[in-house]
Amino acid sequence: MMTARNLLFIVALAAGTVSAQTAPSAPPLVRIDVSAVDADGLPVKDLKADDLKVTDQSKEQRILFFKKNDGILASVPLGAHEYTNQRMEGEPNPTAILVDLKNLSQTDRILAWHRLMRELPKLKTGESTFLYILTLEGTVQAIHPIGPPAADDKTWPQQTGPLDKAMKSLIHTPPAGTSDEDTVKKTYVALETLGNQLSALPGRRNIVWITDQVPNVWNEKNPCPGDWVECALYVPHLSVTLDHANVAVDPLSYTPSPNSAHDMDLLAGLTGGRTYAEEDIDKVLDRVAVDAAGSYTIAYDPSAENWDTKFHRVHVTTDRKAKLVWKQRYYAIPDTRPVTARQQGAALAAFQSPFDMSDIGIRAIVTPAAAPAKGVHLQLQIQTADVMFREDAGKFAGGLILLLSDRGPSGPLGDPSVSDFTLNLTPEQHAAALKGGIPVVQDHPLKDGTQKVRVIVLDQNSSVVGSLTVPAS
Repeated sequence: MMTARNLLFIVALAAGTVSAQTAPSAPPLVRIDVSAVDADGLPVKDLKADDLKVTDQSKEQRILFFKKNDGILASVPLGAHEYTNQRMEGEPNPTAILVDLKNLSQTDRILAWHRLMRELPKLKTGESTFLYILTLEGTVQAIHPIGPPAADDKTWPQQTGPLDKAMKSLIHTPPAGTSDEDTVKKTYVALETLGNQLSALPGRRNIVWITDQVPNVWNEKNPCPGDWVECALYVPHLSVTLDHANVAVDPLSYTPSPNSAHDMDLLAGLTGGRTYAEEDIDKVLDRVAVDAAGSYTIAYDPSAENWDTKFHRVHVTTDRKAKLVWKQRYYAIPDTRPVTARQQGAALAAFQSPFDMSDIGIRAIVTPAAAPAKGVHLQLQIQTADVMFREDAGKFAGGLILLLSDRGPSGPLGDPSVSDFTLNLTPEQHAAALKGGIPVVQDHPLKDGTQKVRVIVLDQNSSVVGSLTVPAS
């Protein structure tokens, strides 16, 4: 079986052969999702990088990477023997609803129960929508869990019996002796757990959190220079986890108060979500879908001094007639590893993960290799908009590493094959690739016992990875 040490060595060799434009010790990029709507609340779908101005701690930043999150590779239905790691056009983005009994009053627990029983059947579809309860004991109970086959079930909201049965058993007297810190820990763990599970699904990801309050406990050991986001315990871990999962939290309160509304606004701003008050769940999910339709990803390259283990405030503005929503803060954790080490870590995570990663779009047609070879013929399209290019001497320069890993019943088989690609495109070639993708054709011999092949694509300029696992026959 392939070892982590071998994989890291293989990636290091491949990285050394590609003339990517990133310096060996360059600091990591900051990636921010931005949603734009017009005065009528409709998605704005034609923003360009030049339309946005970004500041980090009041310092203006140059946008190095910009894309609209509307995967070109998912705009055409899949054909025979064709697969993708992207959400197909028209499919809802993944959203988890978390009913937080632990941080709801007894009255609002009953209110949430009855409202959801009435409102869930109004959803346009249950596809890619999931339902969980945070119990009074602080455990997460699934009513409609994340992942297949639940993700494809469009009709489950019509079946409210499981929710009704769960609520009847879970709404009782809260356990005595629970500390504020224990409540914070269990609440944040619930959000992080759902965020990590959602990260396996393609598209913009959201948690609609039905609650009365955002629990927090202050760090009494350090003086506080700001609000609870800056000073409360466990918030950095929550922020980093949801950032890595690329998940926005949208707090929903049925009986908001001024104090709770302020805290919910801060939490939504920390993750790139919105706050909702007294809204029906079907209307909330409609707004989440609108934000996804007008969603963009940007990245910028702050100085090395930026990474100071503190929260940083980000501000995004536009001269266009659009209202923007974005992740307003991030926790600046230093990462002093060489770029190659970051690439190795990203490749290893994709290699070991039980799920595919969708940050780089991949579409594949899989057919048998020409006889007498025992293998598969892979016709790949890599989504150009997901790859970071740096303009250099009138060219768009980038580099990709492609790993193909055989998978058996119990996991990877042997070492993956590895290829590297240097990309130097003219503006015309880059524009054409944005419309059709980057084509890669590979014949891959299969090891004995191979049932599937995992395609892993690593972008050397950004250290972002995408993966797609396809049948070997």
